[in-house]
Amino acid sequence: MADPDPQGLAFDTLAEDYDLGRPPWPPEMLSDIRGDAALDLAAGTGKLTRLLVGRFHDVTAVEPLAGMRAVLERNVPEATVVAGSAERIPLDDCSVDAAFVAEAFHWFDTTVAARELARVLRRRGTLLICFNDWLEVRPALPDDVRRSLREVWAELPPPGGPKVATGAWRLGFADAPFSPLVEHEYRHTWHASGEQLAAYYVSTSSMGALDPGARDALRAKLVEQLGPGPYAFDVAAHAFRTERT
Repeated sequence: MADPDPQGLAFDTLAEDYDLGRPPWPPEMLSDIRGDAALDLAAGTGKLTRLLVGRFHDVTAVEPLAGMRAVLERNVPEATVVAGSAERIPLDDCSVDAAFVAEAFHWFDTTVAARELARVLRRRGTLLICFNDWLEVRPALPDDVRRSLREVWAELPPPGGPKVATGAWRLGFADAPFSPLVEHEYRHTWHASGEQLAAYYVSTSSMGALDPGARDALRAKLVEQLGPGPYAFDVAAHAFRTERT
């Protein structure tokens, strides 16, 4: 078994910024998914969990990081929040009607995660894997913000986006009991303040490698450079859907 990418565990100290600096998911992504029990795997601070508790009677949010779980429990008290990982999901066999993974599957050991998801899903249960593609900020970022970010990024590990773009995360489904993945795109716009936009930039996986003091200083600098806003960030949510066979 390959290990999950450790950079995917870098969000523990970034939880508050992550929660402030990420848009909600478009509700239409879930429009025809039915059932009573749902799993939100690697649920983070509950960006998707918020939608799920309005659609499913029983929602279990599994998250490996204590910092993320603390914010998740605060944000979505209606969900059952438990510690666990994609490689060892703490649920019984055939216990959920639908499972969801938002902005996380590329960090997993995908072969093991696909088998674990197949184990906990009931037959013909739905699995939805989604990623955000960040398109354009309006108005454009000020030049001093771009310079500040370039200076820091030059010293950090690459972000997770390229791992998604390669499509390598799909390989884990090669021998798993799922129907072919079908992709849908949902475009929407996130209206954010300068503070929210700064939180986005300091809460990427790369930023987990930055000293907390340096990250705080960068956040403060970006907030000053960005001003109050508002900004409009165009986002494409890519949702990949499959069914347990």
